[in-house]
Amino acid sequence: MIRFRLNGRPHFLPDSWAELTGKQLQAAAPYLATDSVAARLAVVRAWCPKLRDKDVRRLTADQLWDVLCLVGWAWKLDAAPLPQFEHRGRVYRLPEAQLLDAVLVEYAMASVFFHQFAKPKNPQAKALDHLVATLCRPAAPGVNENDPHWDGQRRERYNGKLAEARAGELADLPLAVKMVVLHHFLAAERFIHKAYADLYKKPEPAGEGPAPAPRPTGDGTQVLEILADLAERGTYGTYEQVAYTSLHTAFYNLAKQARRRREAERES
Repeated sequence: MIRFRLNGRPHFLPDSWAELTGKQLQAAAPYLATDSVAARLAVVRAWCPKLRDKDVRRLTADQLWDVLCLVGWAWKLDAAPLPQFEHRGRVYRLPEAQLLDAVLVEYAMASVFFHQFAKPKNPQAKALDHLVATLCRPAAPGVNENDPHWDGQRRERYNGKLAEARAGELADLPLAVKMVVLHHFLAAERFIHKAYADLYKKPEPAGEGPAPAPRPTGDGTQVLEILADLAERGTYGTYEQVAYTSLHTAFYNLAKQARRRREAERES
């Protein structure tokens, strides 16, 4: 536990995930998506409910930064080397960096669970277990990476029912492991938003053009809407075929279509 004083008043902060309570995790969840001064200050306030605004305002920039550094450990997990973990006798594999091996439906569901965990005013702690169960799965059976027909998947095929059942089993997974998975997902989110920036610039007009961009809806369902739209248009086949299309294949093509449409509109 970290102890510091402001204006003679003592305050206490956890110094690791092992010391964090469930209530503190829920209080911090909405601010873990990005590491910034505002996010760190919000976490300090959440974990130090008796911290007074006037005491914070009196701090110099250097003093404020010293306080914010006390919670910096909460944003330093995305580089943790954890390709897999074992829990209750089952080995779970994490997805590849940047979700390079993810399919559209698992990314869509992971987005929903992330928003349930981190975005609302009252985050749902159990949604983190569902996020972990969605992304982390046992190794696919019979993988032969030398087989020319190998589809590149090292984790078993995503199954929503299995993920739901496993989420309950993962409730007592150490919090530190859950946070590594969360930061793994957030690092991928940052990459996706940068790599496919054309897709996120603005929604496409209705009509026969490319599917609408996944604009924020507040509940994380925008990627599910993209999936449904692609299936309705027949892109990549049936709904199930679209669902199991590579996330990056779908987003690359959607971003390219969005970019070409804007270029055509500028030239017309």
